[in-house]
Amino acid sequence: MEILDVEIDELNMEAVLKKIEAWLMTASNSHLIVTPNSEMIVLAEEDSDLKKILNNADLTVADGVGVLLAARLMGQSLPERVTGIDLTKELLAVVAEKGYSVYFLGAQPGTAQRAKQRLKEKYSQLRVLGTHHGYLDRQSEAQVIEEINSLQPDLLLVGMGTPLQEKWLAKHLPDLQIKVAIGVGGSFDILAGDKKRAPLWVQRLGLEWFYRLCQEPQRLFRLRALPKFVFLVLIKEIL
Repeated sequence: MEILDVEIDELNMEAVLKKIEAWLMTASNSHLIVTPNSEMIVLAEEDSDLKKILNNADLTVADGVGVLLAARLMGQSLPERVTGIDLTKELLAVVAEKGYSVYFLGAQPGTAQRAKQRLKEKYSQLRVLGTHHGYLDRQSEAQVIEEINSLQPDLLLVGMGTPLQEKWLAKHLPDLQIKVAIGVGGSFDILAGDKKRAPLWVQRLGLEWFYRLCQEPQRLFRLRALPKFVFLVLIKEIL
């Protein structure tokens, strides 16, 4: 379905995982997965390049209750939200079990490495072939791309925040020898234990955004996208 001209795949977590695993098993070229929430869709309204990337991705799944609510307001429905952190956790369990390999790119220096160490305690068989922070200049970017291609991981997780991670992947994916790439936002911070995920009951109430705001008050300015998203959906899709 389409929400503000962004195409969303109507899939639940199980279906998404099956599709990704099929690519990990057989893919001869790279596949891009994006997880737009209401904030990202508002950004895409103002950024045609981002909107093109979202619509050209191989898989676009709904991250956030705002997207599900928008679908409901339009008289349609999405099976469930597939958040970046939930997809990352579920997929890493599959990667560890099936023997695939992964590379972590993003977050502050040291964060991805700490995430790797914590995950290895949980999944001893997990093959994290390399890690690198997300602050890249031209030289370090070239080095990272060279390292990824020399290691050839099956899966690349990039946590640089939106829209940087989506644009970085869209630009460099043709040059990367990987099967699947996903922009995972702040997932490495949670996996490393630097930040806490909202309790499950808060997630079910759709208040995870408020929990994150309490942890990171600097995110307040980003909440401006939420009322704008609702307004645009009402004006463009319903009225």
